[in-house]
Amino acid sequence: MKSSILRAGVALACALGLAACGGGSGDLLLQGTIYSGVTKAGLILTNNGGDDLVIPAGATSFQFSRAVSTDDEFNIEVKQYPSNVKTCTIVNGKARANYYTIAQVSMSCEIKTHPFIIKIQGLTTSGLVVVNGTDRREVPANSTTLEMSPVYEDGAYGVTVLTQPSGQTCTVQNGTATMGSTDQNNNNVIVNCA
Repeated sequence: MKSSILRAGVALACALGLAACGGGSGDLLLQGTIYSGVTKAGLILTNNGGDDLVIPAGATSFQFSRAVSTDDEFNIEVKQYPSNVKTCTIVNGKARANYYTIAQVSMSCEIKTHPFIIKIQGLTTSGLVVVNGTDRREVPANSTTLEMSPVYEDGAYGVTVLTQPSGQTCTVQNGTATMGSTDQNNNNVIVNCA
C-alpha cells in the first residue's frame, strides 16, 4: 500500500516538474518578427489553418497562444489582410517545431500605393519645381498635369512649390491630406499659376 502511494506521488511530482519546465506535449510557442507594413488593424495569421491570431496595428512581433509540440509541423499563413495591405511575405513560416525553428519566423507586408497626379492650371513658363516629401519634380511650361511618385494608402502627402516659374506665381490647393483607398479620389491636388 505504501509503495503504491509513493509511486503515485512520484508520478505526480514528475508530471508537475515537466509542466513547470515546459516539457511534454505542446511546450513550444510559435513567435515571429514583423519588419514592416502593419499600420492598420485587420491582419489575421493562422497556424495549420486552425489556430488564428489577430495582429494589432503597429505590431512588431507576434506569438501564438496555443503551444505546439516538439517535432510537430507548423505552417503559418495569412488568413486576412488589412484593407491597406497588398500582400505579406512570411519567411520560415513552415517547418518542424523545435527551439530553433519557432524563433526564426519573420514577416513583411507591402502597403498598397496609388498614383499621385497633380493638376496644373495656368502655367505658361518654365522653372516651376514641385515637391512632395523627397519627391522633386520640374514642371515643363504649359503642362496641365504632373505625375509624381505613388503614395502609400493611408499615408500623408504634402505638396509644396519649391521654385516659382519665371514671371509667374503658383500656389497649391488641397496640397496636404491622407491618401485614400481608391485611385479616383486621389487627384484633387491643384497647382494654380498666374
